[in-house]
Amino acid sequence: MEKDHQLRAARALLARELGAEKLKRLHTQNTALDLFSVFGSIALFGVLAWELATGGVTDWLWWVSLFAQADLIVVMSIVNHDVFVHRKRLPTPLRWVLSQVLNWPAQIRSSLFESRHLTHHRELATERDTEFYKRGLDSGLRRFLYITPALIVFRSVIYRELDIPTHVRPAHGGDARLRWEKGTRLALWAVALATLALDWRLLVFGYLLPFAFITPAVNTIRIVLEHFDVDRGNPLWVGTFYRTGFITRPMFLWSAGDCHMVHHYYANIPFYRMPEAIRLMRPILLREGVYEHRSLIPLMADWFSATRGHWTVPAAAKAARGGNEAEPTTA
Repeated sequence: MEKDHQLRAARALLARELGAEKLKRLHTQNTALDLFSVFGSIALFGVLAWELATGGVTDWLWWVSLFAQADLIVVMSIVNHDVFVHRKRLPTPLRWVLSQVLNWPAQIRSSLFESRHLTHHRELATERDTEFYKRGLDSGLRRFLYITPALIVFRSVIYRELDIPTHVRPAHGGDARLRWEKGTRLALWAVALATLALDWRLLVFGYLLPFAFITPAVNTIRIVLEHFDVDRGNPLWVGTFYRTGFITRPMFLWSAGDCHMVHHYYANIPFYRMPEAIRLMRPILLREGVYEHRSLIPLMADWFSATRGHWTVPAAAKAARGGNEAEPTTA
């Protein structure tokens, strides 16, 4: 079944079950929460950088800040993804500038990310999916290297080897957006370098240390909780149906596991509506045979042992339905 037909089938089923009023409520936006997520995450990045620069490694708060900053780098990109890529909040060029500010800590170009990400939604789990490169993480060694600073090299070099274009025209905004983004990136690097004169630890400990050594591990958990699982024979099984909780929900801003499943059905449901959306949709997914993970440990064990590839059905799900289906193709 083609991906667009699968998505339409999934939406038709969910719309029939939930009804128009519930779906409308799930799409209701809250401007205050949107603005708080944008400016609050930017402010928190500065606060954590200051704590890492001025605190000491013997202080427990320093270690909490280190891991929080590493996670925040991922979360800021998720805020951009939710508020600006899909829901297009705020007018341009302000949206373009803030989008790049949120993506700068992860060293992502916002226009490039947006173009690739929208393609990912259209072409999920096919050879045209811009996340097809994750299929190449097919050995334990490669998956281990992906949680090290080698991830940074992978992003800048391996993309070319996998024939994923490094320059894609913006999905929205054209050359004007590229100019605003370039100016924003240059300004942010100027600010980062200027902090060296104030206190070199702001850049080195406050940003580079968590970014290089911890963020890759956080990002790997995100990858596993997004699309490690996919079943092309079930239109509702578009990702890893992991039951997120009080840690994994805020850790990925209500955007991983079961939350990410909802996001692929309806990309414009705000992150703060995800708990209600999951409450309504979870019984439907279970009834329709989507396998639910209750523990992160088996998922991560599968990933690092490389017992199966990306975009596949877990062995436990195959056993539950009494079969050993061959791994699907990517056509």
